[in-house]
Amino acid sequence: MWRGVQSCLVIRDLAADELVWFMRQALAYAGHADPGGLALRLQNRLRHPGHDASTSYALFQDGEGKAGVNLKVDGDGGGASSLTFFSAWHDGSPSALYELLANLLERHPHEVALVPLHLLGEERCSELAALLAPLGFVRERHVQLRFELSEVPPLGTPLVLEAYRQEDEHAFRSVYQDAEQRRADAAFWAYLKRKGGPFTPDHWFLARETLDQDPVGYAFCSRDRRGLDARFTLDGAGVLPRFRDNSEMLRRLLLSLLHELSGASPLGTVHADLPDTDPKLIDILASLGFERLERVPLLIKRPD
Repeated sequence: MWRGVQSCLVIRDLAADELVWFMRQALAYAGHADPGGLALRLQNRLRHPGHDASTSYALFQDGEGKAGVNLKVDGDGGGASSLTFFSAWHDGSPSALYELLANLLERHPHEVALVPLHLLGEERCSELAALLAPLGFVRERHVQLRFELSEVPPLGTPLVLEAYRQEDEHAFRSVYQDAEQRRADAAFWAYLKRKGGPFTPDHWFLARETLDQDPVGYAFCSRDRRGLDARFTLDGAGVLPRFRDNSEMLRRLLLSLLHELSGASPLGTVHADLPDTDPKLIDILASLGFERLERVPLLIKRPD
């Protein structure tokens, strides 16, 4: 347990017997018709109430709970360090929720932070987006996709994929920045390398028409297990601006990538979690056989 005290404010994790109260508050904030009754029913389904309580935090003022959130911390396995704030709520005091999240963000080192919004209505989503914007959160809607590598379509005209080497670090970073038309500072570049898990240089590629030509784009993947049924994550893919008149070059890049991954893991899967502000990439992936799984509204705070 830890406490941060400012005037009469106390922030602390919860005891197991406080979980029903916490769930009732979160359900009420989400607009459930019977938050107390549902919280009692959910209590019987909790498999590890002690752990759930230890990862739930609330801000109290004069002994009264004003805001709360459940926190999941990831990144111990070599991937990017991330915080996910579930079941965020406040009891008529938005500033209390802001202070609670600001305190947790400061105390837990992280590269990215998320606040899922799928259980909340539009009014609550808009409120949280405005409230947490000063902390660096932006509102997005992500499309989650999956591809079975046993179903790779015919290759057509392939591109040459060149895997990452340390001596090519500058070239990879330059191609990424040119393709995305954005600067990748040291913090963001380090995050991108471990976005989907531990950095796997064998699955970071520059793409060329032929070995003696300049790169036309990039494709970055991570892998969370080896073998015939490996699970890959598509962390980014793009082509240089001069190839954006149509989708052909990007399609060739992605198809070449799928064949490369299929050769390494013919029974594996490729997963992607992309903001819907990039519909072209999502549509191309769908045309290649990616299955759209769901749309997930969220707030996300990335490295500066």
